Amino acid sequence: MSTCTSQNPPAVERRRGDTHSRPTRVPVVDAVIVGGGPAGLSAALVLGRARQRVLVLDTGRPANAASNGIGGLLAQTGVAPSDLRRAGREQLAGFPNVEVRDGAVLDAAALAEGYGVKLESGEAVHTRSLVLTHGLRYDPPALPGVEALWGRSVFHCPFCDGWEVRDLSLAVLGSGPDAARSALVVSGWSRDVVLLTDGPARLNGERAALQDAGVRVREERIREVVGSEGWLQRIEFVEGPAEQRDALFVRTNRGQPNGIAAALGCELTAGDTIVTDGDGRTAVPGVYAAGDAATENFRSVANAIGAGSRVAQRVALDLV
Repeated sequence: MSTCTSQNPPAVERRRGDTHSRPTRVPVVDAVIVGGGPAGLSAALVLGRARQRVLVLDTGRPANAASNGIGGLLAQTGVAPSDLRRAGREQLAGFPNVEVRDGAVLDAAALAEGYGVKLESGEAVHTRSLVLTHGLRYDPPALPGVEALWGRSVFHCPFCDGWEVRDLSLAVLGSGPDAARSALVVSGWSRDVVLLTDGPARLNGERAALQDAGVRVREERIREVVGSEGWLQRIEFVEGPAEQRDALFVRTNRGQPNGIAAALGCELTAGDTIVTDGDGRTAVPGVYAAGDAATENFRSVANAIGAGSRVAQRVALDLV
């Protein structure tokens, strides 16, 4: 069910500088925001307050949907992702120039002026700018048992979830220098950390650092991750005793959740994030990006909110 400020954004009044005297039958907005998560809602708030006409499209499939709560968010730590999004939508409902719809963008293409956007509903919208805040897709490793625990006791970001599992028995999955560094980082939250390499470790000088930090290394092949009602209990190996653990940190495979950025010609990093300047501009005029979709490092809800606010100010200035 859509949360909207107006059910059908009709042909809008012409802005200063428009040459046509009659409104177009295709809805025209100043910004279409693709993605209704923290970055997108934050951008919509700033643009709404700037009296820009905004349409937010949200698929309703946030990457953090399974999370127990959002960590490290000032004054809102522990809030459920769905509750944060609901509160954001309620705040935007006070702006008659902002509409939030449930649905996906199927296609976007450059026009003589601005962009034509095709919606999942079949409707076409003409926008002066396009803001990509659709986040990233995070795929946990394909180990038996991980999916059932994902977001509850199997995590990928210690800065988001480390505090909640502080002083518990923790594990880090991975092999190589990056995994060793992750284990050393996680050891800041607990003195009981084990690095699980799921096969022969690819470690060199890192072993000494791990030993100094009290991090054990287990190289046995993992059979299964076992838990109950979302909570990790143990990791079982093909050979050797099980490892009793309370939480597991893993590295995810991540990527763009759709092909819109690539289709528009946006440059992507090796990590599949959208390349932008410091204000959220992409290399494609009139196309902007913010939040996890355009963040190579230090992704969090707090950072996404800030990035959404920043890119919206840039959009508003560019539209003058």
